[in-house]
Amino acid sequence: MMFNFYPWGLSVNIVRPLSLTKTKVSFLTYICDKTKFNTGAGSGLDTVEMEDEAVVQAVQKGIRSRFYSHGRYSVTREQGTHHFHQIIAELIG
Repeated sequence: MMFNFYPWGLSVNIVRPLSLTKTKVSFLTYICDKTKFNTGAGSGLDTVEMEDEAVVQAVQKGIRSRFYSHGRYSVTREQGTHHFHQIIAELIG
């Protein structure tokens, strides 16, 4: 699950594994301030969501590769996720 906070509200991306080779990404948009939607940060949300979906697909493809041996995180695409999980682990550990 990915949370994208914008001046106008929140976009949630839900990544749901369907099988070993299929994943579905759903996008939910919650607008708090309609006057800020499609302006500034977070404008062109459809483009951003398609970029996020492409990243998810690339990560899944890379994980299935015989060359991938680095564990749960993609070294080139998931540094932020890894860092976030380290912070959470420190806080609850």
